[in-house]
Amino acid sequence: MSRTLIKLYRTDNGPCPYLENGTWQNISFQTSELPADGYTSLLNQGFRRSGLTIYHPVCSGCQQCIPIRVDVQNFSQNRGQRRTWRKNNDVRVEHHAVEYKQQDFELYRRYQEDWHKADVPVEEDEYLDFLIDSPVPTEIMRYYLGDKLIGLGWLDRLPELLSSVYFVFDPDYVSRRLGVFSLLYEIEYARKLDIQWLYLGYWVKSSAKMKYKADYQPAELLHDSKWIPFKSYQPENTKLSASENE
Repeated sequence: MSRTLIKLYRTDNGPCPYLENGTWQNISFQTSELPADGYTSLLNQGFRRSGLTIYHPVCSGCQQCIPIRVDVQNFSQNRGQRRTWRKNNDVRVEHHAVEYKQQDFELYRRYQEDWHKADVPVEEDEYLDFLIDSPVPTEIMRYYLGDKLIGLGWLDRLPELLSSVYFVFDPDYVSRRLGVFSLLYEIEYARKLDIQWLYLGYWVKSSAKMKYKADYQPAELLHDSKWIPFKSYQPENTKLSASENE
């Protein structure tokens, strides 16, 4: 039996995207092909992927990036989520194998520049590396209002789980809360596939960008190499942002 040797690299990625005054460091490797069971195992060890890069945060003095997954078969929408679901009952979603389309890239670029206020031009190569190149089966979901493309979601589809990768929306439709709607849609999609778990990446309690993931319950967190119920998690002392220490 042949074996593939994987060499892990430690990378310093600059400022933390989630916490003030933090630095972002990963261990990672790249691969153009990854068996579904291999990626499932890696997800259950706290890894994620960005394009062809498989990575795990190893930031010095900080353990706030905690993997989270939603138990979709037992999930129940809260009042606000029910309202958002009803508000978007006129949205149509199409599923396709991941592919490049110019219209998709233009929406991605507008989302980064108008919503996230990107301070450098958004390049096509960046988009391809991040969201089109994938070593596992990935779907792109296009959200339409009539014939207008208003949202795009990327989802890794594995036999035992779905893993949410990224979502962008047209900033003109912010009142529809399409980010919330997209996760509700992915939960319903997992139910139709009779899959129990939707992986949402990392939950970061101290980050306004990431703490929303706690709104989708019941959920589990990966703690000490074991999945535990979200509600039983007891945070340890971890590095906090400067604003939290003031």
